[in-house]
Amino acid sequence: MAAAMRPVIGYTIEFEDPLLRKVEVGLREPLQRFGALPVVLPRETPEELLDELLDMIDGVQLCGGADVHPKRYGAETHPLTKPFRDEQDEFEIELVRRAFARGMPVLGICRGAQVLAVADGGTLTQDVETLHPGAGTHRNSWSDLALEPPGDHWHDIVPEPGSGVERWFDGGPRRVNSFHHQCVSTTGKVLSPAARGADGVIEAVERTDGNGWAMGLQWHNELQWQRDERFLAPFRELVDAARAYAAAKA
Repeated sequence: MAAAMRPVIGYTIEFEDPLLRKVEVGLREPLQRFGALPVVLPRETPEELLDELLDMIDGVQLCGGADVHPKRYGAETHPLTKPFRDEQDEFEIELVRRAFARGMPVLGICRGAQVLAVADGGTLTQDVETLHPGAGTHRNSWSDLALEPPGDHWHDIVPEPGSGVERWFDGGPRRVNSFHHQCVSTTGKVLSPAARGADGVIEAVERTDGNGWAMGLQWHNELQWQRDERFLAPFRELVDAARAYAAAKA
């Protein structure tokens, strides 16, 4: 019963992120605020221990980071693609696949959204501004000065009717920050697009098969909820879904 009251959320962190202090707090504090116990997931976990790891948690949150290697979705490497660690791809993709199979809730942010899509059997656009026809500006770096709209780090989105994104942005501007050079191109078995930019770029994906809660967001909620509390909504829904998942398995 205790686990159902305080769900355990396993979350990843990019320790080499130059904004580690700010990003880690932005990812962890909302989970605690809504009643979860956040624990960091070690990316070096061997595959044979993944199920034991998942047995210990009630939800997964994936942070941003480097590009997923294109071999993970059957593509050749574009000159502008910059994969980082192969073991990171292997860990996160297999973790999501197994979480999906259990119906465990998963939230992916930036790279995390792309990991969700690849784990689902989807593909990525390896460089938005050169490979997506009519793409707007999608920046792959940020600064504190770029966190407030307006500016070319920000753009409006069009949520899918009935999606979580539509629910979160009800009653205010549907505008998000944009710090990425890749995006989801196609989804696979259980995910569907939940929002697009005016240029058609997929900005969010959502689980729609009825077997669990999962969202992938191309923007960075962890950098924005202190300025606009609407950006807290995905964290709240992750914790709520994890609480329900924990209660069901108790």
